[in-house]
Amino acid sequence: MALSLEHLTRLLLATLDDVTRLAALVDTAMQQSDHPAFELSPDGVIWYLNRAACVAIGLDPQLAVGTRLVTYVNDGLMTQRRLEALSQHPRAQSWTDAWRREQQLIPCQLTGFAIPRSLASERPRLIVWAEPTPGPADPTQRVEDEPPVDTLIPGDRPVQAHDLDPLRQKLGLGVSRFCELLGMTPVTWYAWRRHLDAPLPSRTIALHMRLLDVFPELARLGAQPLDLQEALRTQRGVDLTFTELALLLGVERRAGYGWSRGYAASEPVQALTASLLYLVLNKSRQDWEQYQRLLDRQASLEGVDLQRTHSWSTGAQLSADASGTTPARPPRGRPFRTQTPAPAPDAADVANPPDVKPQRAPGKKSGKRRG
Repeated sequence: MALSLEHLTRLLLATLDDVTRLAALVDTAMQQSDHPAFELSPDGVIWYLNRAACVAIGLDPQLAVGTRLVTYVNDGLMTQRRLEALSQHPRAQSWTDAWRREQQLIPCQLTGFAIPRSLASERPRLIVWAEPTPGPADPTQRVEDEPPVDTLIPGDRPVQAHDLDPLRQKLGLGVSRFCELLGMTPVTWYAWRRHLDAPLPSRTIALHMRLLDVFPELARLGAQPLDLQEALRTQRGVDLTFTELALLLGVERRAGYGWSRGYAASEPVQALTASLLYLVLNKSRQDWEQYQRLLDRQASLEGVDLQRTHSWSTGAQLSADASGTTPARPPRGRPFRTQTPAPAPDAADVANPPDVKPQRAPGKKSGKRRG
């Protein structure tokens, strides 16, 4: 027997009511689940996470919301690919990964599905939850405090000029492109390489080289420090003042005042900023903490206590780019005329003054009248 339009309409409304109730049950199950559960945007940004998820990633919910889930797992590229596939296929998918937490990798199995756009009462979103996988974590995947063994620059000595060319070859770059990456000129490159055992005079470039040695994929063009400041605030919940940002980039605090007033940073600072910006946006929080350790190691080598003095100048001699800002151009136009004071008279001149004709006062005419 054929169904009438009225019966079909009632069936559709009843189905929509069931979907609404099921969606509410999903929200309740996410909140009360003992396993980590996340609500994500279609591109993988965290909209909601339950208490177990906060424990899994080691972050407060206020700081985690707005960041990407892939920054807290070991194989972020594969997990991001899985999340993109969820929006295209209605079926649920499962895959293995590991949480990066407390200097360790904790294996887990992630499962996700997409709530499609066809549900008018719900915005498009991804639901992902995690379950622990049996067996201990692979000890070879442990996140160590020290840089990986394949790094070129030792951590117990300053960065020296003979470290330049091996790092350039590791990154697969020519001299000009490598100089552009570090924010230095080829003239500086060749000048430094005349003294291969000398420490680099630029602290910012030395920090940048250590960072690129650990993360070669960070090779990026320059960016401004204020971009990094905003990314740290939105992606990591780290709120830095301008002066703290300057110390983070290896320059003195006064450079931050210039950035806050619109002055451009120096080329080495822009180059390091670009790498750190990529690190914040695309790598995990543990990778950012690894740069903090590189920064502390650099301060220790220079005999500086940044936490106490808030300055780099208490250690070794300041680098040439310590100001962190581009040098000001000389003022254009004609300079103001200044009056040079006359030199003090010599003692002999005072004893025997020369014959000097008395000069006429300006504007006074001679008393002799013409005939």
